[in-house]
Amino acid sequence: QGMFNQLMLGLMTPDYLEREVFCCGPEPFMQAVREALAGFGFDMDHYHQESFQAPAAKEEDIPELEDTVPDEGAMAEIVFAASGVTGHFAETDTVLNAAKTSGLNIPSGCTFGVCGTCKIKKLSGEVHMVHNGGISEDDIEAGYILACCSNPIGRIEVEV
Repeated sequence: QGMFNQLMLGLMTPDYLEREVFCCGPEPFMQAVREALAGFGFDMDHYHQESFQAPAAKEEDIPELEDTVPDEGAMAEIVFAASGVTGHFAETDTVLNAAKTSGLNIPSGCTFGVCGTCKIKKLSGEVHMVHNGGISEDDIEAGYILACCSNPIGRIEVEV
């Protein structure tokens, strides 16, 4: 019950990384599925989808997917402003793992984006965050992220 999320995915199909995924439904549902899979490093070549709308008559009528997902081969720069530490990490690394690798401590609990313990302020840049309710829309609009489920895209600066 509720919106599809990573926690549900892990509980319902623990072997999802070994599967072909076929998804059909309204776009918000399919986007939630894509984000959950991408957030766990699923090979999206094994993801297939069909929408509830009629197929496009012309190729130029096909809408672009607006998912921002970490690029497996791309590197990101994370500036931990309060600590004076800067590091380079794969975009597929989470901010929490990058902090730990850098010898920094961000308090965390569930690591699934549910509890909100790892909420930190993002000062600049873009992240791909797939959370499971551990942060409010107001906090996101105010610049907060959950470090456990946020992947850096390009260069970001956080208040850690």
